[in-house]
Amino acid sequence: MTDSALAQTIKERIEAVKKVVNLLAQAGRGDDLHDLRVLLINTMGLLKRDPGTEAAVDDLYAAAAVLVKDASSGISPSARSLRILLSASDRFCSRLVAAVERIEPAEPEPRFKGLEAAYAVQLERFSLNADLDPVGQVA
Repeated sequence: MTDSALAQTIKERIEAVKKVVNLLAQAGRGDDLHDLRVLLINTMGLLKRDPGTEAAVDDLYAAAAVLVKDASSGISPSARSLRILLSASDRFCSRLVAAVERIEPAEPEPRFKGLEAAYAVQLERFSLNADLDPVGQVA
């Protein structure tokens, strides 16, 4: 993915997060919380690790989960819960904007993330085991 394509993808994810957060603030449905979770995981998979962004993700998801829990219990969300959710959303989106500004030129070798990385490790282990004879010596 080129740098400009990655930046555009991040901007699209920011808009999607804002839409889902607005849906959560209005209805507090569990389906919207699930959508937010998938969106956050997908977005974080696009970026290099950053503790600040990871903390913002945790805060946003926790605030959304509280809202959904209250809504499923029949309790209307308090103004404080809504304010915390919207503040966490703003913080997360500003962290993503900052991440877009820090995008470095594409790396020469592809980096594997998430399930792709786990799959690559499994393939490497399998090929290493195939090269060993029954006594554990390299053939």
